[in-house]
Amino acid sequence: MEDRAETTEGECVGLEYQVTREDMRQALRARAKASGRVRRMRQVALTGAAVFVGASVVPLAKGEVPGAQPLVIAGVLVLLFVVQPWLTARQFHKIASRHGAYHVEVDDFGVAVSNAGGSSRLNWTAAPYYAETPDTFVLLSGDKDLSCLTVLPKRGVRGPEGVDGVRTLLDRHIRRL
Repeated sequence: MEDRAETTEGECVGLEYQVTREDMRQALRARAKASGRVRRMRQVALTGAAVFVGASVVPLAKGEVPGAQPLVIAGVLVLLFVVQPWLTARQFHKIASRHGAYHVEVDDFGVAVSNAGGSSRLNWTAAPYYAETPDTFVLLSGDKDLSCLTVLPKRGVRGPEGVDGVRTLLDRHIRRL
């Protein structure tokens, strides 16, 4: 049996935090995994590697020296696969950090987020899924690409039972991916 802090109907769990680049990295990784993007990226990487190997092996089989172009293209592809997630997390963090501290309330009606840039309220139908990472809860939209996300860092929870309280509310209202 799982140890969890039980929340009661009408309970509200508050969070206060500033978004970090690591929060964004974990959130984007969770979104990519949940949307199938990781699988598609691996397929593209394997296809690219196969093309590179083929472009290099064919000239070698003929006794020729392979050209530099396949090597350069493969290097650029590898660089993009390595650097792209880091750059995306950096851009998301830059946008989110402009708004300063975030104040969030999670309750039976949804999630209310406010910061220096404004405030918004998401009901549970706007974010019907969530993923949990070691340091965050990531609320995800219901569209095919999971295009919208809300990051709730666990360190921002007020109170010792807060993380379990957030998890209980999320499990009660939306589906974990």
